Amino acid sequence: MSEKAERLVNLTVALLETRRPLTFTDIKRRTGFYGQRDHESGRRMFERDKDDLRRLGVPVVVEDLAFGEDQGYRVVRRDYEFPDIDLTPEEVTALAVAVHLTGGEGTRLALTKLLARAPDPAPLENAPPVQVRIAADAVDAVASAVVTRTALRFTYRTADGRLGERRVDPYAVVQRRGSWYLVAHDHERAALRAFRLDRIQGRPRTVGEPDAFRTPADLDVASAVSGPEVAGIEVDLAVDPTARWAVESRGGSWTGQQVDGRPVLRVAGLDEDRDLAWLLGLAPGVRVLAPARVADKVAAGLRAVLEVHDAEPVQETT
Repeated sequence: MSEKAERLVNLTVALLETRRPLTFTDIKRRTGFYGQRDHESGRRMFERDKDDLRRLGVPVVVEDLAFGEDQGYRVVRRDYEFPDIDLTPEEVTALAVAVHLTGGEGTRLALTKLLARAPDPAPLENAPPVQVRIAADAVDAVASAVVTRTALRFTYRTADGRLGERRVDPYAVVQRRGSWYLVAHDHERAALRAFRLDRIQGRPRTVGEPDAFRTPADLDVASAVSGPEVAGIEVDLAVDPTARWAVESRGGSWTGQQVDGRPVLRVAGLDEDRDLAWLLGLAPGVRVLAPARVADKVAAGLRAVLEVHDAEPVQETT
């Protein structure tokens, strides 16, 4: 854990556990930070950390004190913690997918706590085995640089396989279509760019000192990774029970029809080219019914895979 992240964690705990507002002197004593010889330097660091916590959603409250130092700080527990909630089976399933998607050492413990909220007992081994694979060292380095506003340098592999060095000011991390992206200012191109984290080679290196740049106030993270706007299409799929959760997690809904004993689910907003790999990955548990051009593309893709592996050619399905 970086020193910046450690300070933020300790500051959050100190402000959350106190029963009264803490003065800056109290905070220095409880956290062990902000004790620079130059009092104003330590105070400025604390103010930056307080602002960072608020940007992360921690509700730091500033209160006037009756005497002594003129301000105190704390986090009101009821404003910080989530209230007790009752979950439906569908909500438990969706959250289980999200927990598996992020992965991590605490996955099983998190699922155990989550399933305790389920209306009916849910066996842990039936949780869907999904995960986005990203090197932990890249994620840690990028996340720390975003928080501390420190420039990064890394080797990046583009979609066509070319490798090159990048130096960027990291602004934010966002997920799109199952992949994580770093949105940053590219120094060489002097423009905003989005970098897929799983294409970063090795561990990114920090360049220079923290607080070297400011995130633009008008930053639109979504548009930075969306690319050209493409009209989505509706795709009808005959789905086996083993693949139904994967289709429903993409918004698939039952049409009320069945084909060969399998329910037909409709998924809206798909891109017939960008989402082709997702459809191919669902085989053989999913059969594309419509539109016909998408079914033909999937069949051609499956034939290509089988030919590479010297398997029997796939038969056309009518």
